[in-house]
Amino acid sequence: MYHTNFQTKEELFKGATEYLVSKGYATAEFEAALIQREERFPTGLPTNPPSAIPHSDGTYANEDVILCILNETPLEFYEMGSNKEKTIQVKTIFILMVRDIVTHLDQLQYIIEKTKNTNIIHRLEESDEPTAVTLVQEEL
Repeated sequence: MYHTNFQTKEELFKGATEYLVSKGYATAEFEAALIQREERFPTGLPTNPPSAIPHSDGTYANEDVILCILNETPLEFYEMGSNKEKTIQVKTIFILMVRDIVTHLDQLQYIIEKTKNTNIIHRLEESDEPTAVTLVQEEL
């Protein structure tokens, strides 16, 4: 999903779930699982620029997918590990859906490490859609 214009992260979760369900990648319950998981364990990363990795367990995944979303306006996420004391403004979001728990944790850590490279987020935000798709495929 590229150059979206969601106004809240709840709109983002709804739109992303609708997209994933329409492609057969997720079940409709994925949206509620994202909201619940984000409420309990925020996923905003203080990368430069900030990014987020919303996810839930693999119960709602029909296939393993990393959905990259570049939103036009920043969305407010709580920073991961901050006990909801810090918020960050995020435009680049990676929604992670992996069925196997071990693979899920490996992929989550891998994306966190990749987003520490400020160059990848800047390149994504500055790319046109075909270039961004290629970049995500090559980098992630």
